[in-house]
Amino acid sequence: MTLKRIASSNQQDRLSNLPDVLLIMIITCLSFKECIRTSVLAKRWRYLCRETRNISFKESEYVDHFVSDKRSKRVSFAAYMCQWVSRYHGRYIETLEIYFSIPSDFVAAVESLIEFAVSRQVKNLVLDFSDPSWISTRCASRYDYVCVQLPVCVYSLTTLESLKIYSCGFDPSKFSNSRLPRKLSIGWIKLTDVESLLLNSPTLKSLSINYCWGIEIRNIAGDMKEFVFESCDFSSFMVCCFDLPTVEIFKYSGQILSFDVKRMNMSIKDVYLDFTEEGMYEERTQRTKLEGSVLSAFLNNLRGARTLSVCPYLLQTIQECEDPFDLLRPMETQHLVLRTRLHVMEFKGIKLLLDNCPNLETLTFDIFSQSLFSYNKSYYGVGPRSYWKKNLTYKSLPKTLKVVVVRNFTGRFDELNVLKLLIQSGRGRWPGREHGPMLERVELYMDSSMAESQKELADDGAMMLQSISGDVQVLVYDP
Repeated sequence: MTLKRIASSNQQDRLSNLPDVLLIMIITCLSFKECIRTSVLAKRWRYLCRETRNISFKESEYVDHFVSDKRSKRVSFAAYMCQWVSRYHGRYIETLEIYFSIPSDFVAAVESLIEFAVSRQVKNLVLDFSDPSWISTRCASRYDYVCVQLPVCVYSLTTLESLKIYSCGFDPSKFSNSRLPRKLSIGWIKLTDVESLLLNSPTLKSLSINYCWGIEIRNIAGDMKEFVFESCDFSSFMVCCFDLPTVEIFKYSGQILSFDVKRMNMSIKDVYLDFTEEGMYEERTQRTKLEGSVLSAFLNNLRGARTLSVCPYLLQTIQECEDPFDLLRPMETQHLVLRTRLHVMEFKGIKLLLDNCPNLETLTFDIFSQSLFSYNKSYYGVGPRSYWKKNLTYKSLPKTLKVVVVRNFTGRFDELNVLKLLIQSGRGRWPGREHGPMLERVELYMDSSMAESQKELADDGAMMLQSISGDVQVLVYDP
């Protein structure tokens, strides 16, 4: 036996000599799939996995949706789940996850699994019955009938801390104030009664609503620390009022509403705004001017954000705000994430944000794929080649800026144009820069999907930036 094998054997023996209670704690930290694999290590390990406190059943790991006998595979998967829990040895579980797409023929099996979790006083329950092929609410709303309803026993479960229900029916009114979990995530269902869920819910600290439709909600209030609203469809255009004085993470993506903010935490950590589904436009209209005022006012109410992420549509519209009361005001943002196409339509919006982030330390460009609109065409007097040369100078940059990050870097002219001027303005040799902080580094993360010819262009662009960087580090990350 080699020394390596002896060392490996001794290591395995030391692990096997631990008491069961410690081994169970160790395998509980593994993913469920890895936990199951430990049963083949040795005879003693064969049944230890039956006492893990984290159980996860994922259809995608058992069923290939492209095979002809998909139906029989789903039957086997349902039988496997029921058999596994019937042999479970533990008295308590931390987590049960069930990912099973549209289980209309397996409702009884699913309900028995949920009842098992309740009997073991589960703390974190994930019930995801959505179809992985759904990409929008339009796809999912065809299945308006929800085949699985949340069992009654879940509503009164006192140990429940986190609940995720996707494409699973539930009755918000059945949650009493003291029974509502601290973290609730709802998705892929028609949701018309959100406000009854929020009323008098002091225990709810995190609420996530994703890909729901038919929503009627006018007031979002509470002592939540996290609020996420993603790609939902409203029954009609409405005023949405936020009263979230303690929120630390606020993420909204979807339609533009008439946003009203009563109270918002002025030391909020993270704000993410995405209105990409509104598209892009070449001509300004009365509607886009109104939306510019709405979004500018919304940003003002979120100006305490330490990290702010915005989308191309917001960058294009905020420059159209004409109402003096809603014009963008100085923000507390230290990390600004610009999800952008770096199209001339967005230039003034980018400049507005840079001018109003005096404490900015990190600037991230998260580059989208190219727009259908021409990059060489001027936009209301803004030229694609000359704008940044006139407007991106040492005097105009936040004096606290230390780091610039570019994600999905491709070496296009529009990227190099901005980065070249940022480096020249931030490096120590820029004329008139005897005092003040210096840009420390630029991080370029290559787009992994680039063709070889495009990658060569990106490499050339990165080398050019390195050649002019002076005291500024230009770091390239190539996956």
